[in-house]
Amino acid sequence: MIIIKEPSNEIGDDDLLRKLGFPDFSFCGDTTLEECMYPNDKSINLGHFNNCLIISDDYQLTTFLEQSNSAQSLTEYERVLTELYPNSEILTVACHSAVNYHLYSLVKDRVKIRFKKAVHGEPLIEYGSRIDEEEKVYAYSKVVDGRRVFRSTYKDDEIYEYTEDQMMEDFTFGVAKRLLGVMISTDEDEELIFDIPFKKYAANKLIENKKEEVQNKPVATAQAKGSWLARLFKKS
Repeated sequence: MIIIKEPSNEIGDDDLLRKLGFPDFSFCGDTTLEECMYPNDKSINLGHFNNCLIISDDYQLTTFLEQSNSAQSLTEYERVLTELYPNSEILTVACHSAVNYHLYSLVKDRVKIRFKKAVHGEPLIEYGSRIDEEEKVYAYSKVVDGRRVFRSTYKDDEIYEYTEDQMMEDFTFGVAKRLLGVMISTDEDEELIFDIPFKKYAANKLIENKKEEVQNKPVATAQAKGSWLARLFKKS
């Protein structure tokens, strides 16, 4: 997800999507962060929390941070967002448990001030000075035989057995708290995850294809509870 702190300009969703490279996307239903954090449906989801704009992009924008030159320079979507919101901090966070992957990129005053990417079995890539939210996690680590290892952030024992990539959620959600004000995956996040409304936007072609699929399915299947397609089906 991409988090913009205190967006300095009011920009309509359609204009924002167009400037980010999604001109043929349309609104297709309401959702929550629980549903759209990893929707796996090529949608763009927009919500607001703690005076932040949150863009859950299904890796369609954040994947550009995988490029080797993105550690120091702005990606195209970061450049666009800094032009739209020049006085805002813009933070991208991503994680994937299958490979203990975590990544974050922090832009402030049109400059990338921190970048980090950690993946199991790959060299750590980072740029800029550590931010306070990271230091809270690094406080649980030490270097042993030239290798940084961590102890659990939830225990008082002195057993250092975790590698940096295994601290994926502690880093990702801890850094996101910088702007969100709450820690995802703890008892702080209930309102953000379940209650705050998000708007789902999808490609017009995809919406039309899904409508056809839904209309050709048995009603009981098409109207499965909680599905944005079911809500779309009811409206169409």
